[in-house]
Amino acid sequence: MSGEDDVVGGDIDASEHPQISSDEEQNEPLLDFSEIDEELDRIRERREGVKRPFFSGPEGKTLAFGLVTAVIFGAIIILSSTGVVMADSIAIDQSLSGSLLDPGEECEDRTGVAWLNIWVDEDHDMRVRLYNMGPENIVIHARLVEPVVENAAKDAVQEDPLVLNGSLNQTEIKLDTDNVLDSEYTLVIKVYNTTGLNLTNENQSALIGEKSVLEAQRQVRVKDIETGGFLSLIGISEGSVSKGIELIDEEARACWTVQALGTWSIALMGAEWAGGRETAMLAGGSAGVPPWWMAFVSLFMSVVFLFIQYPLMYRLYHRDDDDLLSDEQTSRLIERTLQSTCDGLHLRYNPESTEIEVKPLIISIHVSYENTDRSFSDRESVRARLLKDILSEFAVFGEMRSTELDVQTLQDRRGVHQSIREGLESIEGPVEDYTSFFTDLNNFARIDDSIREVVRGWFADQPLHHIKDNVTSDDFAVYLRVNYRPGNQILSFFRNSFSYEDVQRELRETIRDKLGGMLGDRRVIVSAVSDVDTRADRVAAGRAEKLSVKEGDETVATEAFVAKQEGITGTLLQNEFVADILSSVEFIAHQNRNRIDRYGFFGLIVFVWIPFMASGVLVGAMLGLVGRMRFQTVLSACLIGGTAASVTWAYTARGIIEVMERYHAEALLPVIIGLVVVMAMLHVRANKQHRQRELLKTRIASAKSAQEQMQSSSED
Repeated sequence: MSGEDDVVGGDIDASEHPQISSDEEQNEPLLDFSEIDEELDRIRERREGVKRPFFSGPEGKTLAFGLVTAVIFGAIIILSSTGVVMADSIAIDQSLSGSLLDPGEECEDRTGVAWLNIWVDEDHDMRVRLYNMGPENIVIHARLVEPVVENAAKDAVQEDPLVLNGSLNQTEIKLDTDNVLDSEYTLVIKVYNTTGLNLTNENQSALIGEKSVLEAQRQVRVKDIETGGFLSLIGISEGSVSKGIELIDEEARACWTVQALGTWSIALMGAEWAGGRETAMLAGGSAGVPPWWMAFVSLFMSVVFLFIQYPLMYRLYHRDDDDLLSDEQTSRLIERTLQSTCDGLHLRYNPESTEIEVKPLIISIHVSYENTDRSFSDRESVRARLLKDILSEFAVFGEMRSTELDVQTLQDRRGVHQSIREGLESIEGPVEDYTSFFTDLNNFARIDDSIREVVRGWFADQPLHHIKDNVTSDDFAVYLRVNYRPGNQILSFFRNSFSYEDVQRELRETIRDKLGGMLGDRRVIVSAVSDVDTRADRVAAGRAEKLSVKEGDETVATEAFVAKQEGITGTLLQNEFVADILSSVEFIAHQNRNRIDRYGFFGLIVFVWIPFMASGVLVGAMLGLVGRMRFQTVLSACLIGGTAASVTWAYTARGIIEVMERYHAEALLPVIIGLVVVMAMLHVRANKQHRQRELLKTRIASAKSAQEQMQSSSED
C-alpha cells in the first residue's frame, strides 16, 4: 500500500493532547489511537509470521481424512455402477437383508432364474412382467379364481371372473378389472412355452392340457377405489370412484445386484444435491432401494461435505481470539488505511465527513476527500484504489465480511488539470517578461510528446491494444492516464495475463529508463485502465457481489467486495458458485445464532437433524463458526446430526410411500419430489434476496448518516 509506512502510527502522537471543551469531552470520549495501532501492529506481525503447513492442526488432519474418504467413496460408486467388480453379485444385499440394517423378510436370490414381478400401477391396474426369460416362444396367461364356496352344489359350474391370454412373445401383461365384482380372489399366472404349437393371439386353445414352465399365485382384492387421493381429502379436487385391484399378500423382494445399487447411488446423489436429503430418500424409497444403501450413500455424502468443506470454511472464516478485531479496531484499521492511501494519491482525507459502519454481515464506508494541485486520479480510480488497499489489509487480518465503499469529493474542480488556471488566478500584477513562461510550456509539451511516443512504442511490443492516453506534466511530476484492452478478446486466460498493475509498473519503468535525462527529478505517475477489467479485477477482490432490491418505485443497488484469500482455500471457496452458497449459508447462520448460543452442542445436533429445519451439515458448520464453537465440537455435532438425519430418512422413506399408497396418492410422488426441488430452489433464492435487503438497509442507513454529517460539517 503506497505511503502506508509514512502514516501508520503517526496520525496522533502519544504526547499530543488535543484541546476540546468539557461538553465535547463528556459526549465524545477521546480514543487512544496509539494503543489501538499498537494492537493492530501486533496482530499483523502475528498473522504474517511463520505459515503453518496446509494439513497441520485439527482442521488440516480432518481435511486429509475427508479427501481420503472422498477417494474411497468415489471408487466404490464408480466400480459398482460400471459393473467392473461383482456386477451381478447379490451377496451384499442378501447378507444384509433380514438383519438389523434391513429389517423384514430376507430378499430372494433370483439371479439366473425366471421370475414374475407382480405389482399394481398408479392407475390401480394389475401388471405382470417376466424377468430372466427371453420373449421368444412364450405367452403369459392370467386368471382370477374365486374362493371355494362350501355350500355350493356339486354339479355347479364355477366360472372364473377374469381370464386373460397375453400376446405371443410379450413379457408383460396388464389386467383390467372394470367388469369384475368386488371380492377377494386368487391371481394365478402361468407362462407357457409355445415352441412347436400352432397358436395365434386370437386362438390359443392348443395350450389346453399343456404344462406351464413358470407359475405364480397371489392373493388380491377387487374393489371400488376413490380417485383423487389426498387432493380430494383436502378439498383441492373432486374425487371419483373407479374399479381397482390391490395386493393382499406381500412378496419377498428380489435381491439387488451390486451394479444396480451402484447405478442407483448416482441417482440418489443427484437427487440429494438438487433437492436435499428428503428428495433422494423419497425417490429411492419409491423404487424399493434397500434402506441401508440409501443411508450409506447419504451418510458418505455428508461425511465428504463435512470433512472437506468445513475445514476449508474454518481456514477462511476462523480467527483466533487474540486475532479477532473489535468494531473499534476495525474502524481504526480502515481509517488509517484511508489516510495512507489518500496521502499516496495526493488527496486531502476528510475524517470528519467520513462514515464507517461495521455490521455483522457488511462493512459500509462512505469516504470524503478533497483534491489537491498534485492529485491526478478521477473519482472512480480513487474509489478503486481505496477499496484495493482496504481489502488488502482485510486479507492480512482475516476479515472476510462484505465491504462496500462510496467516495465523495468536496471540491471536484481541484486537481492537476486545474493547476494552470489556479496559477493564473493568483497573478496580481502585470507580467512584462513571458520568456520563462513560454520556455516552460515548450519543455512540458516536449516531455508530453516524448512520453506519448514511448507509450505507443511499448504497446506495440505487447499483446495489448492501446486505445487512448492523456499526459500532463509540471515541475514535480508527469502524469499519464492510459486506456487499453487485451489483444485477445476470446480466451480469458490469455486476456488477463497482464494486470493493470503490471501495465502501470512496466510503463513507469520504461518511461524512466528512456526519458530519465529529460524528466530529471520528476516523479512518474501512471494510471492504467483496462476496458475489459471489472471493478473486482481492479480492486483485487476475492469475490464481488451486486446487491439490488426494489424499494417502492426505486431500485437500490450497489456492489460489495470480499477480501481475496490466497491459496487452495480461496480458489475453492471464492469462486462464484460456492461463494453464493456460502454467503446464503452465512446469512442463515447469523439469523439462527441466538438458538445456538442458547442450546449449544445439542442444539446444533437437532438443527442439523430435524428435516426442513436446516440445509444440512453445511449450515450446521457455518453456525458453529458464527457461534465461535470449538472445531472438534462443531465437527462432532454435525456428524451426529447428519448421521441421524440420513438414517431417519432412509428407514422412514418406505413407510411414507406406504402411507401415500394407502390414501391412493402414490401417483403424486413425482409431483411431490418435483415440488421439494422447486421449494429448495425458491428457499435459496428467498434467502439471497432477504440477505441483500438486510445488507442494503445497512448501506442506506450509513449513507444517510454520512450525508447528514457532511451537511453539518459544511454548515460549521
